[in-house]
Amino acid sequence: MIRRNVACAMMVVGMFTSIPARAAATEWFVAPGGTGTGTERAPFGTVQAGLLVAQPGDTVLVRAGIYKEAVRTVRNGSADAPITLRAENGSRSVVITTDGKVLRVDHSFFVVEGLVLDAAYAPDEVVDVGVGGHVLVLRNVEVRRSSRDCVSIGATTSVLIEESLIHHCLNAAQGRTDAHGIVAGAVQGLTVRGTEIHTFSGDAIQLNREGTASNLGWDRVLIERCRFWLAPLAHAENGFPAGTVAGENAIDTKVSADSPRGRITIRNTRAWGFGGGLISNQAAFNLKGHIDATVDGVTVWGSTIGFRLRGATGSSPNGAWVRIQNAVLYDVGVAIRYEDNIENLRVWNTTLGRGVARAFQAASSRSDGLDVRNVVVLGTDLPREAVDASNLAVGLEAFVDPASHDYQLTAESRAVDAGKTISGVVTDRSGVIRPCGRTYDVGAYEWCPSIGRSTPAAPTAVRVVRP
Repeated sequence: MIRRNVACAMMVVGMFTSIPARAAATEWFVAPGGTGTGTERAPFGTVQAGLLVAQPGDTVLVRAGIYKEAVRTVRNGSADAPITLRAENGSRSVVITTDGKVLRVDHSFFVVEGLVLDAAYAPDEVVDVGVGGHVLVLRNVEVRRSSRDCVSIGATTSVLIEESLIHHCLNAAQGRTDAHGIVAGAVQGLTVRGTEIHTFSGDAIQLNREGTASNLGWDRVLIERCRFWLAPLAHAENGFPAGTVAGENAIDTKVSADSPRGRITIRNTRAWGFGGGLISNQAAFNLKGHIDATVDGVTVWGSTIGFRLRGATGSSPNGAWVRIQNAVLYDVGVAIRYEDNIENLRVWNTTLGRGVARAFQAASSRSDGLDVRNVVVLGTDLPREAVDASNLAVGLEAFVDPASHDYQLTAESRAVDAGKTISGVVTDRSGVIRPCGRTYDVGAYEWCPSIGRSTPAAPTAVRVVRP
């Protein structure tokens, strides 16, 4: 057998099945119509055939084409020698499709790179990660066309989804039924980075109430540099008529009352188009339950509600703790809606720009749980929630180019050196260390003459839904 070997150190992880160490790892090849033994010159004809023989440290290289099959993991890799399933040219030229679950992950230390996974709108998840799927990496993958959740993650640890595209998770049953981009239960350590999720009938990401026997819910979730959006369907799709905005939220959190407080960080992320849908109070970020959320450098536009933040209720006796900082919101019906006497809501160094019909909205809630400081509002008046002297209402001249939603401050802006020091906000949304001048500036940006003004993330040109 001709093999292309790659040097690889092997180790055995005690919690997983022991596999004898080998001096070298192997690359196995798969090609459409292949009938061989997995060598470079005589590839397998199915992806599953490659996974059946792959040992820790091995890579299954899949050549361009369409593979009509369901695949599943067979054995664990290890920390120093994961099993890798990769498109040979790394450009999503490989499509694995079946009218059902496409990929089932039940083993640890597994990496998937460069594949397109397509469930053809079957009533099943495209990617299903079981309790054994620890230390999973989905990188540069496209996951699409499910009548259920596109990616479902169970009670596992250390899942990374990065530089990927997840879309068309749609279920029109009973008018609209949840089909999420990513849904996770009691996952410990989920990172979603540099990923775009759009066109779903549930949420882009839902963290749900599923626990374990010890009531351990989800924890240590990081979402960064992502894009979440909805738009009216251009044409009829899986039971939805053209023009429908089928989804709910960009992120929705649910935690069992008896689980520890779930920690989530959302940063440098954009969300738009969460309006005009099939539900009331549609929001980009619906943060509730027993959570501790830090939201830093987020941009929201073209939505009915930017942030819907909820305190304790009868079904959820522990309300959310939420800290929003360095955020920019514009073209929204309500920027921040707070509910149920939320007890711990901090809104710091945030900019509310053009087209914000209402800055804050109370829903069955007092405002004494709010801490609002260093917030700048484009307009003539401040909302009653922004009573602190560090908050400012300013005119168009305070910003570089509000017409194109560039809300960096001008040198003459009243917001420069007008804020209060907040120890938890050490940089602005562009990474400039605060303060640059005498004291903190007000809003999401710090004006710093020594380095010039930084360039904000430009809004996408995708068609959005206005509230």
